[in-house]
Amino acid sequence: MKVYKFLTTTTVVTAVALIYVSQQTALVCLSYDIKQNEKSYSELLDRNKILLYNVRQLESPARLEQALLAKNMKLEVPSRERVILVSAGPEKPNNVKAAIGIFGKIRQITASLFTLGPEAQARPVVK
Repeated sequence: MKVYKFLTTTTVVTAVALIYVSQQTALVCLSYDIKQNEKSYSELLDRNKILLYNVRQLESPARLEQALLAKNMKLEVPSRERVILVSAGPEKPNNVKAAIGIFGKIRQITASLFTLGPEAQARPVVK
């Protein structure tokens, strides 16, 4: 009877010890995975900041001016025929002159065919 009790106790203790060790091993593996995910997250945040900085630099007027000067691009003010005035509604502003030329009028008529209507505008909430 003592041998049976000893073997049963040893088997139970061994099983409990194996379960405990496997849980601790899984815990250590998960902690390594968490550290790796945190490291990659931190690297992605840093990369995002760098890319946002680069986008802001590429869109800056100073860089555009340098690029245009480097390419020796000649820019000029457009003539009145090349300017298209698009209004948000059917009424015309009072300060816009109608002397835009025949080609300008044709372009305005063509542009007015493709307008969808006034843009959505936010209005303040009155309480």
